[in-house]
Amino acid sequence: MPKLLFILLSLSISISLSAQSIVIGSVEDLELREKQLLGKYDSSVSFTVRPLYQNRSTDWKKPKLSVLPLVFTQQYNSHHPYGWNDGAMMASKGYQAMLSAGVHAQYGSLEVQVKPEMVYANNASYAPNTAYGSNAGGAYQKLFPGQSYVKLSAGAVSVGLSSQNLWWGPGTRSALLMSNNAPGFVHGFISSRKPLHTPVGDFEWQLIGGKLTSDDNRAYENFNLTTPSSPLPKDWRYLSAYVISYHPKWVPGLFLGMTRALQRYKQDIKLSGTSFLNQYIPVLTKSFQKANAQYDDTMRTDQLASFFLRWVLAKAKAEFYVEWGYNDYNQNVRDYLMGTTHSAAYIVGFKKIVALSKEKYIDLGFEMTQMSQSPDYLVREAGNWYVHGQVLQGYTHQNQILGAGAGLGTNVQSVTATWVKEHARLGFLLERVERDPQYHAAKWTDLSIGCMPQFKKDRFVFSGILQMIHSSNYAWDKDVNRWNLHARLQVGYLCGK
Repeated sequence: MPKLLFILLSLSISISLSAQSIVIGSVEDLELREKQLLGKYDSSVSFTVRPLYQNRSTDWKKPKLSVLPLVFTQQYNSHHPYGWNDGAMMASKGYQAMLSAGVHAQYGSLEVQVKPEMVYANNASYAPNTAYGSNAGGAYQKLFPGQSYVKLSAGAVSVGLSSQNLWWGPGTRSALLMSNNAPGFVHGFISSRKPLHTPVGDFEWQLIGGKLTSDDNRAYENFNLTTPSSPLPKDWRYLSAYVISYHPKWVPGLFLGMTRALQRYKQDIKLSGTSFLNQYIPVLTKSFQKANAQYDDTMRTDQLASFFLRWVLAKAKAEFYVEWGYNDYNQNVRDYLMGTTHSAAYIVGFKKIVALSKEKYIDLGFEMTQMSQSPDYLVREAGNWYVHGQVLQGYTHQNQILGAGAGLGTNVQSVTATWVKEHARLGFLLERVERDPQYHAAKWTDLSIGCMPQFKKDRFVFSGILQMIHSSNYAWDKDVNRWNLHARLQVGYLCGK
């Protein structure tokens, strides 16, 4: 019991909130999206290209140095790994912690942030089988570059080098191509730092070229936390990717966008030609159909792409969103039209603010993520999302999926209801996770209920989640049912607010 109480009181401590970028998944990140639905935040921001920035000005006359938040995060799983969108933290049973600290400096158009992250995981053994899990156990620790970057900015545009986590698309629980499920990876970028206003509407974007690596001490999420039966190539992978969001001036609240990611092994970069664009920005030059990219298999190239829509209904204080993605090429335009669901996944969500008074409201949310294969697989096998034939590590960094982190081929339905009064919140979560149903006779399904409290005391903000999960047919073993406790609590110290 003392150990359980310690876990339930585990804290994430933040000192100072002076960072220019808003951490993805933070309380402030969540509150800004709600404020937009309430009409209290910039309506031109899509919330599909993140991180956002607190201070969008590039007119810094004097040098400025800030001490960044000191963040100590702890979480716990009682029976087996559970949870996603936790950055550098690993999928593990038992206790783990992450420590992050750093500094931020800016002068003129130059901005530098150094904020590494140190992760420690008890990584306790749990019950695996041939289809799921690893019983290796053993403590794990590693230092990551974390939320660090150096960049130059002019107006609405920034260019630089970063290891920050990115989030692309309109989802809140999941994103198909880029989320904070895995550690941030080192990447060069050209991006918007605020909406670019034009005569036809507003644009936001990120174009990146990044380095993806693996870790021999971690199990692979896209192999159901098992170790591959045969050794994988040791070479790191180059990721060329972009997201673009467009807000047409004629339709208030509507955001349309696209994401695309293409990866290949480092030793294959120069196989696509001699030009800089073909080698390092192939995501802009490669065809979307197999008929015009017939040599990609010899270059060990894999890709993902998605299209999304977010529609903010200002008068209703609500939003609707959808993201539809493809796991790989189709043969041609006819193939895309005739086989719309082939190799496809999607996210659909809805959020509604119900005002109770001037200061109180209820935030209602629903999100469904579908990544298992559609019935189309009976005619033509597409394989699971994030598993590819050319790049054997799949769409991962440090063995964790870069997109939706619920698991390989998983379907998720989430319902949330949160009472809010200023910084005080009390939320409830109902969630169903259907794990890879197409490839197993016994259906492994997690049903969970969670409580998500938050309150402010002076300069401290306490928040967290306590989730009880019932796993039926755990690890796809028929009639094997297990309970799991997932706990994560945080406290933030608001400096200078």
